[in-house]
Amino acid sequence: MRLKKTLALVALVTGVALLLAVPALAHECFNTQRSDQANTVIAEHSHGWFDIQTYELIGIFTGTCDPSAGQCLPVPSQFSDLATFGASNPETLIGVLLGFAPTAALPPTVASEFPGWVTFLQSAAAAAAQLGVPTHYLTLNNATAAGGAVNSKQNITSNGKGIDHFPDVYGDQLVAAYLSVL
Repeated sequence: MRLKKTLALVALVTGVALLLAVPALAHECFNTQRSDQANTVIAEHSHGWFDIQTYELIGIFTGTCDPSAGQCLPVPSQFSDLATFGASNPETLIGVLLGFAPTAALPPTVASEFPGWVTFLQSAAAAAAQLGVPTHYLTLNNATAAGGAVNSKQNITSNGKGIDHFPDVYGDQLVAAYLSVL
């Protein structure tokens, strides 16, 4: 009976994580011109903004990448169960990574790899910070900040002068940092 309750709780938390994590992962927009102090105040008082750590973003892109669907950065072999799980269950892995779901939502082999993987991601983020990448940023979790922007010849979502896409502005540095700690 207790096992059924535990499984039901894990299923509920995973479901909530799906609802909360999917919008957060769909938006990498951030305001390049806002100060850290303003970001802190907004994050504390707004339900529409989410403060995402750079290591979490790296984890979303690397831990949930499906190699059959496109190019993926290599994941260290000691985290192979996690990468396999994340490719087929991205919402659950993202929910745990962002703190919306408990580690218990992961299968035992993946849960055992998770702390080491987070440490690896934090190392990649620290290396990225040395290349000028912010350690975190504020993003909308329920909308696209530059949703109506035309991004043709002007590159207005990657020019560093307003609402930009974090990977467009810092992608090269993120990849270089990730590969340097691999």
